[in-house]
Amino acid sequence: MSNMQILHTGWRSFPFNFRQLVYGKSLLNIADSFYAVALSVGLVSVYHIEAGQLSTFTLIAMIPAMFGFLFGARIDAIKAKKNWLIACQSMYVLLVIVMIICMYTRVPIAILCTVNFLFYCLTSVMGALDTSIVPPALNDDEELIERSVDIQYLTGNILNIASNFAASVLLGVITYFIVLNLSIPFFIAGIYFFWRMKISVRETTSPSENSTDITQYSFQDSIRYFSQQRVPSAIIVCEAFLSGALDVLFALAPLYLVSIHVDIAWLGLVIAIQQGADLLGSVCAPFIRIRPTHFFCWDYIISGTALLLVFVVPWIPAKIITFAIGYFVIGISGNYFSKMLFSSYDHQRLGSVDTIIRSLYAIFGIAFLLIPNFYSNITVLGIVFNGITILFGIVLALHIYTKRRK
Repeated sequence: MSNMQILHTGWRSFPFNFRQLVYGKSLLNIADSFYAVALSVGLVSVYHIEAGQLSTFTLIAMIPAMFGFLFGARIDAIKAKKNWLIACQSMYVLLVIVMIICMYTRVPIAILCTVNFLFYCLTSVMGALDTSIVPPALNDDEELIERSVDIQYLTGNILNIASNFAASVLLGVITYFIVLNLSIPFFIAGIYFFWRMKISVRETTSPSENSTDITQYSFQDSIRYFSQQRVPSAIIVCEAFLSGALDVLFALAPLYLVSIHVDIAWLGLVIAIQQGADLLGSVCAPFIRIRPTHFFCWDYIISGTALLLVFVVPWIPAKIITFAIGYFVIGISGNYFSKMLFSSYDHQRLGSVDTIIRSLYAIFGIAFLLIPNFYSNITVLGIVFNGITILFGIVLALHIYTKRRK
């Protein structure tokens, strides 16, 4: 079946349960964006929080993801995942209400930090539940699962950009407090769609003939299983490393603009190009046919080279073009990352695999964010990090293609 035929098959070709799951996740995405943007603005405008405090606030929110791998096996063992989705979504509503009350009464910043920490604890659990419930929502149909990635990734990308933009625009005409309140109806609507799913306990947890009973899985088993899937797990580690590197480079982007004598006001254009190229990549991803594990070696070589040229070529238009190419390829890679996840790992292990992935991203994210405290020459960092990206791609290509010839 060609990609055009796949796209023409239509949204209605997916099972009812999956459609409700996507609706619920989409509303959660919007609500989360409203919450995050409004909270950031509120911290600055009401509490007059300083850069160091804001950084600490952000780092504390990353801790749940960093240690999420410790409870991943427990999520795999959950039988009624639908009920847990509804319960977690309901707790989101409760925590947002608590946050609204706290900010209205101007409680100490430490209390806000605690409530936000609990919010992101829930986010770690919800992320793993969302991932692990996709296969049963699609009746464990491998073809449907692969097709669903195109829908999930494109929808997520569009909503991330649109909801953040909408929240930013709303903050120009109404207060952060109202935007924070507006997140609640979206959380509640998400509960409705999760409730409409008709996934029984038996459907969610029925193991294959060769599978071990998931109630016997432990933390050590999860780590061992992840490490045994050598190629996809190595790619995941590389992705987490490179994500952290890109995050710190983007955080230092204002300093880079100053260093090349470009007005910092153009930062908005840089962000727009990055998001536009990323979105275009996600739109084009369904039309590309290559094995997920094979895609990543070319991803690293092409995107690494493109972003390396941003720091090497002196001509500004050339920098913009190579920057856009790099993020276009990165936009495609997100789609293939999800396809690799569903095709390479046991569907009953997806909860623990998801928490391990989130932990790796958080660990590298925190580690790289600390680098500017010791070294902040963004040109050198850009050349080194993207050089490492290219090296990862070459090593991965040699491993995959030499192994295929044997």
